[in-house]
Amino acid sequence: MRSLTGFVFLSAFAALASAADQPAAKEAPRFSAAGEMRWLPFPDPQLELRGLPWFQENAPELWRLPQSAKSRIPGGVWSRAVAPDGGRIRFTSSSSQLAIRVQAKAAPTRPCFVDAYVDDLLAGSARVQRAQPTDLLLFEGKARGGKNITVYLPNNQEIRVLAVGLDADAELKAPPEFATRHPIVCYGSSVLQGSGSDHPATTYPAALARRLNLDFVNLGFAGAGKAEPAVVDLVSQVEASGYILDLGKSYGDQLKDPFVRMLATIRAAHPRVPIFCVTPIYSTYEKTDPAYLAKSVRLRDMMRAAALARREAGDKFTFVVEGLELFGEADKQLFRDPQHPNDEGNELIARRLVPLVEKAVSGRK
Repeated sequence: MRSLTGFVFLSAFAALASAADQPAAKEAPRFSAAGEMRWLPFPDPQLELRGLPWFQENAPELWRLPQSAKSRIPGGVWSRAVAPDGGRIRFTSSSSQLAIRVQAKAAPTRPCFVDAYVDDLLAGSARVQRAQPTDLLLFEGKARGGKNITVYLPNNQEIRVLAVGLDADAELKAPPEFATRHPIVCYGSSVLQGSGSDHPATTYPAALARRLNLDFVNLGFAGAGKAEPAVVDLVSQVEASGYILDLGKSYGDQLKDPFVRMLATIRAAHPRVPIFCVTPIYSTYEKTDPAYLAKSVRLRDMMRAAALARREAGDKFTFVVEGLELFGEADKQLFRDPQHPNDEGNELIARRLVPLVEKAVSGRK
């Protein structure tokens, strides 16, 4: 199992932060110390795309749900599904440098980064700041030996990838396999989507998957994770080694029926795949707003009861994950805002999830 410590992870991003916050992103040169850069148009069969199960239908769009489903799912879900949260480009290469050519649908109004990892360690990050096609330099000056490279595509921003730039003579090979055949499929709220994370590599699904060498799909839809049947049907279509259902406060004031139906739908399609039901994490609103606290308690009780009812009926592959144990009042200094953990907070959630997910999905090749 490959791992990444939170200290290395966060300090590396901190070292890049000052450069990333400059008015203009660092653009990739046509030439570098390694010689002329070769641009591979995207998509390319030598560049493995992960985390976007419907890309074959949607290409070149990096949408997280299929275009054919747009008319039957809520608009709030679709407006968030057009961003490639969880999308990654993977390959093994000898290139000493890496660049990416991207075009945002519109000029980003919040931080919009592309992150590059080499052998599970952060190698570089660049910020997208405009709608025009932009060449971003992710790293340079690396040794020419074989490197396992993962490029994390932006969260919360619709974008296209136009090309990937490498040394002109760089070798390209398929990346190493994951620990399991199928991904962890994550569905639910803004917390799960990573609304508090500046970087796509720092959402808790991304951090969890990297620690366990797992593939993952992020179907978090901020404020719109409500367990609608049409959306749940799409979630259940994705073959998984496990499902993380973290609907949080997005579920709203609904009764238990949609949540219970969601569990039944996924279980009927995947009889022995682990389902992790995450109850809502802490929010500082709970200290100041009695109505918000009451809603939080009600949702925790309802979600816990629905999952425990399945276990009591003999479903030993459904698990309750207490949100307050993943991120509680003692962790409040790691909030981006009153509801959403920041990069470090997401890393903390991932670290606390590792033992349960690792045990439940081990052996599922």
